[in-house]
Amino acid sequence: MVHRIHIPVMGICYTADTPVRVAHLGITSVISLVDDGLLEEYRMAYAERLGLDLGSPQTTRIGRIRSYLDFVADEVERKFARLCAERFDGASGKDLYFRMLPLDSRLRVEYDGLWAKVGLSRIAAEAALTEKMVPGEIQANIMVGLNHDEAAFDAVRGFAASKVKGSLVLSAGVNLAVFEEIAKCKDFYRTREKAPSKKIILKVSDYRSALIQGRYLAKKGLEVYEYRIESGVNCGGHAFFESKKLLLDVVREFVAKREELFQTTRAMIAKFAASVNVSADGTAAAAEKMQGAANAPVQGIVPPPSPSRITAQGGLCSPEDIETVMSLGVDGVGVGTPFLLVPQATSMDKETRRMLMAATPDDIYISHASPLEIPFVNLRTSTAAKLCREKIREFFAPDGEKTGASELQPGFPCRQHYLCRQVPGFDHPVCMASREYVKRRLAEIDQLEKDELRSVYAASHFGEKVVELAETPTDRIQEIHAKYNALRRETLERECICRFLGNAGREELREKSPSLHYQPESVAVARGSQPRRVREPVTICPNSDIGYFDREYSLEEMMCHLYGTGKRLTPPDKPSAFEIEAKILSELRNP
Repeated sequence: MVHRIHIPVMGICYTADTPVRVAHLGITSVISLVDDGLLEEYRMAYAERLGLDLGSPQTTRIGRIRSYLDFVADEVERKFARLCAERFDGASGKDLYFRMLPLDSRLRVEYDGLWAKVGLSRIAAEAALTEKMVPGEIQANIMVGLNHDEAAFDAVRGFAASKVKGSLVLSAGVNLAVFEEIAKCKDFYRTREKAPSKKIILKVSDYRSALIQGRYLAKKGLEVYEYRIESGVNCGGHAFFESKKLLLDVVREFVAKREELFQTTRAMIAKFAASVNVSADGTAAAAEKMQGAANAPVQGIVPPPSPSRITAQGGLCSPEDIETVMSLGVDGVGVGTPFLLVPQATSMDKETRRMLMAATPDDIYISHASPLEIPFVNLRTSTAAKLCREKIREFFAPDGEKTGASELQPGFPCRQHYLCRQVPGFDHPVCMASREYVKRRLAEIDQLEKDELRSVYAASHFGEKVVELAETPTDRIQEIHAKYNALRRETLERECICRFLGNAGREELREKSPSLHYQPESVAVARGSQPRRVREPVTICPNSDIGYFDREYSLEEMMCHLYGTGKRLTPPDKPSAFEIEAKILSELRNP
């Protein structure tokens, strides 16, 4: 990789086509594979926009994921080849490729020295520099815990079947069954003939989790290309507070134990490789003894020659923060939130981007928006958050003041089922933001409240007489009402994030591809045969850093800001990522 900075996965749509936008410029980024239907929408929209024949829409989840990744790989290759064919003239895309590199990068030093050369020496130097250009890597993220209807398995299969030579990022927990699925694909193994063409990245928030997962994969002969450390609290979206460790402390532990982790997993891979060779070449008894190893999809497996990469991310949006983390010995950092205001890098509609430009640090809060019951760092001013607040007001309004609007009914229609899971009381998987679940949960809360009030009344006997409601301690009643009203608000606050985290991308596709999305609709609206389309709610989940950026930025502006080679884009009094993280952890420890 030519850059120390990569763009991590954000939401569902926000980095869905980021490799198409920036990979040819050497920047690595991550696509979410959660919503295969949305990826198909992107593929068809690009086909129309670029005049490509990408075939008919795919009808399976694996087919949609594979086809989209194949398109991305082809488009990155095409754009990169075109970039390499450009001239060095100080203003070309080829010049931009090198201008965005840090000043101490070997390629940047060679590029800066190019202008002192003339004649044949200049031509030779340009040719040599062009040969050293490489595109950014295409990476794809799977939330391994979301495996309803084998969604995570299909994502692995789609990635494995694609032509992408990049990395699969495994996030949101541990799912050993997903590891077993990965072990079936030969492209993830290192052999004597070649390095793995598809690599594994584990996104973790502590060393223990990395060790457990790394050892399990090593037992299957699989190496971890990179351990991607993410702050459990100072990140957008789902926040994992369990470890309650500061990012810098976790990074130091990883760096200190890097060699130990490498030697441990390397020995396990070597043992697996030996068992595969014995099973392939030895006796039937040996093969039977090594039955699990004999199922490896390739022969000639070898352990990696060097330790895994270590990167860190979460709240790093200033050159000082990045330099602090890099100085600890990591190989790179991930920067997400600031790129939400870079149209060259991320996918969202204009209205959502204007909303982000107006956001302040106080507009970011830890919410109950996720149906997974995991704390969710959310934007208070998003249209989805506003809709949920309106639902709460409607629910608690007196009967005479309720509007009766259908969109304000508790819960949301479950259209995509990505977050469905087994929930007590249901005989089928259900999403905890769905209308079906929310209505039943509210009824359960009503019953729990009645039962507790009844127990309070029963405890207020004087002889044979039961104290009436008016005679029951008022403070206790108010306390019970407040407790159960808080549970109702928490239930009503959940957003349909598997749909809403992709809606900003859908809106952008409609803006850029009107013939694909608007024309039939506008004709029908003009004829009166259907109502005008209502814009769907948008969930967006940056961290508080978004409050320190207040306009749209070019890709070069942002990269130069992050490397400290250009104009600073954040105010000098902005607290560091580590101060913000320490404050959040302090509030968690002392609520």
